[in-house]
Amino acid sequence: MNIYPYIALLSVMVLIPGESHGQSTSNAPDESTTSSSPVYKVKQADGTILYTDNPSQKSDTVEFEAKTQNVVSSPSTPKPVLAQTTKSKEVAYKVVIASPAPEATLRNNAGNFTIRANQPTSVKAPRYQLIFDGALLQSNTTGVFTLNGINRGEHQYKVELTDNKGKTLASSALQTLFLHQASALINSN
Repeated sequence: MNIYPYIALLSVMVLIPGESHGQSTSNAPDESTTSSSPVYKVKQADGTILYTDNPSQKSDTVEFEAKTQNVVSSPSTPKPVLAQTTKSKEVAYKVVIASPAPEATLRNNAGNFTIRANQPTSVKAPRYQLIFDGALLQSNTTGVFTLNGINRGEHQYKVELTDNKGKTLASSALQTLFLHQASALINSN
C-alpha cells in the first residue's frame, strides 16, 4: 500500500483553511472560535466517537458555541482585606504626689515621714511604687508610704503606677525633699 497519496491529501486539507473536508456538521468557523486549534470528530468502526486534532477523510469539524469554549477562566482573586487596626482607646493613667509638697523641708529627728500619692483619673492602676533616691523602696496598692530611719539631707523621689506584671503605666514628676534632724552634737539640756 502506497502511503504517499494519503499524505498529499492530508497536506492539502490542512493547508486550505475554511473549507470543510468530508461531511461537516457546521459551516466555516467564525472569528470567535478560530483562536484555538480545530477539533475533529471521527466515528470509528466499533461505533465509538474519537475527538482529535488530526484531520482525516472520515472526520467532521466540530464547532463550539462561544459559551462552550474549552477555556476556563480563573475566578477573580479577592483583594486581600487588610486587617483594620482598631485603635484601642489608650488609657490615660496619671499619678500625683499629694504630700509632701515639692521642695518641702521636713523636721524629724528619727527620720520618719509619710509620702502620699493618688490617681486623679477615673482609670486606676493596681500598684504604686516609691522610687526613693533612685532605687525602688516600697510597693503597695494604697499609695501611702511610711518611711522610717531616713538620714537627714536632700532626697529625690517619685511614685510610679504599675500593672500586675510590673509594667510602668505612669510616673509622677521627680520631687525633692529636705530632711532636717537635730544634731547629736548639740546639747539637749
